[in-house]
Amino acid sequence: MKQNQSTYLIVIMSILLFACQLPGMIPLTSLPDMETNTDAVIEVLSGADWIPLQALAPEQYTEEDFAAPGTLTFTPVVTNEKQVYFSYGWCTVDEETLQQNFEHITVRLYLNDDELGSNVVHNLSFGSSDGLVCLDFGVLLSKWEPGEYELKAVATFDEKINDGLADYDAGDYIFIYNVTVNE
Repeated sequence: MKQNQSTYLIVIMSILLFACQLPGMIPLTSLPDMETNTDAVIEVLSGADWIPLQALAPEQYTEEDFAAPGTLTFTPVVTNEKQVYFSYGWCTVDEETLQQNFEHITVRLYLNDDELGSNVVHNLSFGSSDGLVCLDFGVLLSKWEPGEYELKAVATFDEKINDGLADYDAGDYIFIYNVTVNE
């Protein structure tokens, strides 16, 4: 009798384990490669063999759209011709303002609803061509399998801030990228 109960328990556990792998529970695509070495990211971004994810999307938004809390959605189509840089960046008039702003900004990047960690999200400082001081949170992606992916950048401003040029209200600034990768 105990043998039958053990067998029954194993069968039930197998069914439950299999049920967790029903369609919708298993990712249909594997994840792209994400560069973990900051120096390698900087080297790639210093060259021409990469493209910003947003540049692959047909959507165009105004400065006013980017300047208010809310959600902006993009639909880029990715190929494996170049590495793709997915990021959220913030610029200010000087280093002091940048540091003050980031006392009130939290940035999180996601791939298919999983938050990406500091092992693949690189914080890079740079100066823009118009003289601003910037901090960028980014992931360098390559070797995509064909399929659909969702990348999301969420910048949470816990209070109203000013970058030295304009005011930005507190709230979540969300950028969703519904990515299609074709063969």
